[in-house]
Amino acid sequence: MKTFLKNYLPLLLWLVVIFSFSSVPGGVKNSSPDFWFYAERKGAHIFEYFVLALLLMNLFRKYFSGKMLVVLSGLFSLVYAFSDEFHQSFVFGREGKISDVGIDSVGIILGLSVVWIFLKKIKKAD
Repeated sequence: MKTFLKNYLPLLLWLVVIFSFSSVPGGVKNSSPDFWFYAERKGAHIFEYFVLALLLMNLFRKYFSGKMLVVLSGLFSLVYAFSDEFHQSFVFGREGKISDVGIDSVGIILGLSVVWIFLKKIKKAD
């Protein structure tokens, strides 16, 4: 039960958060969105998938290490990003965009990189 609460529950809750945000119907399109509109929207994508990558690495580190840990965490994050965009294609006023998967990938890469660098520093300290 402790493993579930520590590793699985945060991941499941975060997947629900991402799914919930994707389920919000789109509003009227702003004819000329400004920089801050895009920064907020795309920044949210980066943040969501940054956290997802961290949570997946936390879960998978029990079973894998090194490059396999990074590859599987990145792959699962990317699959969820594609499935999230597919889901959005069924939400009123929303559309699934491959460019958003690219933005999600930035968050995934940042999350994986942060943990990878952290793990390398810990290994050097040993």
